[in-house]
Amino acid sequence: MSEENLEQRTRALVRDKFSEYYRTNKSTILPPPYMERREFGFLLTEGVMVRHKSFKQVEGLVSFIEATVPSDVYHSAAYYLDPEAPMDSKCWTGSDLIFDIDADHIDTECKERHDRWSCLECKATGHGKTPKTCPNCGRQKLSEDTWMCYDCLERAKEEVLKLIDLLNSDFGVNHDHMRVNFSGHRGYHLHVDTEDVKSLGSEERKAIADYVTGTGLDGDLLGLYDLDGRIKIEDGPKITDPSWRGRVARRIDKILFEADVEELRSIGLKSKMIETVRKRRKEVESSKDRSLLGLIEGFGEQTWKLIIQRAVSLESVGIDTVVTTDIHRLIRLPRTLNGKTGLRAMKVQIGELRKFNPLEQATVFGGYETVHIQEAPQFTVGGEQYGPFKDVDENLPTAAAIFLLCKRKAYPVVKPIV
Repeated sequence: MSEENLEQRTRALVRDKFSEYYRTNKSTILPPPYMERREFGFLLTEGVMVRHKSFKQVEGLVSFIEATVPSDVYHSAAYYLDPEAPMDSKCWTGSDLIFDIDADHIDTECKERHDRWSCLECKATGHGKTPKTCPNCGRQKLSEDTWMCYDCLERAKEEVLKLIDLLNSDFGVNHDHMRVNFSGHRGYHLHVDTEDVKSLGSEERKAIADYVTGTGLDGDLLGLYDLDGRIKIEDGPKITDPSWRGRVARRIDKILFEADVEELRSIGLKSKMIETVRKRRKEVESSKDRSLLGLIEGFGEQTWKLIIQRAVSLESVGIDTVVTTDIHRLIRLPRTLNGKTGLRAMKVQIGELRKFNPLEQATVFGGYETVHIQEAPQFTVGGEQYGPFKDVDENLPTAAAIFLLCKRKAYPVVKPIV
């Protein structure tokens, strides 16, 4: 059977299952606040994007979804006077502040197990993060095959929790004005909808993104150097300081007192300095008023710079800055399905976030489907582990089968007529 026919069969089965979900779960779909001022966008299963739609009532939105059965449903972060007009005529009146945290932007060891890349020129392949250029031929025409697992989703969640803490402590954003949504794929979206952020332009949002990611943050900005550019040992940041000074100080505290030898070595510390750290840990008593940079004498400026750089790196939040600065961004609508996985995008209460497991709680399909799997690494859906697979027919729970079909790693097996 031709690839075109296989694609049609795959698309038809996915569309049928998505249609069943929307038919039976339409009452659960909740629109964003002020939906009548939002633009809605829909990616159809044929790959066509439908934009510039608006709805006065949720019933109209749900009816449109039922009729078109899109693979993905989005709404604008922005508010418009005329959401259905062309972009230059919509009359932008404000936008929520959006943060996108995705495992794609986080270095995780698990990518070596389940992600692959290939060069479209020389056919070289590799595991893990896709390089900018092919290490074999130097070309930039690379394709990537990314998956998700419990480990990388947990890392994305850790970044969300860091972001929540930073927004609350440094910007004074109450939890009531933050909405956290699982995207249905490899990460989370955090929405801030306070009135004072809605009017912010792209430049102001870029400044917030830079703050969150620690961009450009160094010893000068932290007030760690004197006029001659030397480390100010006695006036370094304290763990009780506010903002980034206190954040960096607390992280330095953890590095100095909790990091193992391997981690200290990865920072760039030499063996002699590592031994000094380990020895003096036992000699220094904890004190809230201590000056961390004066804790251990004998550190050279280069050593402190390495520690400070690592502290900033660990405290910064890995967000997609393009999403945060884009005041016209379309973002996924919760309670709709993600066309890349078949998992449900869903709101997660901040108090429930730590124990939230999307690979169990975001699955929606019951029953079984027989599919031919071309190739897939080991993966988890619905709390169960499957694979690895290669060139094999398998009768899988529908949630796992749809996951593979959405990633175009499998196609439906036609059951013989009895």
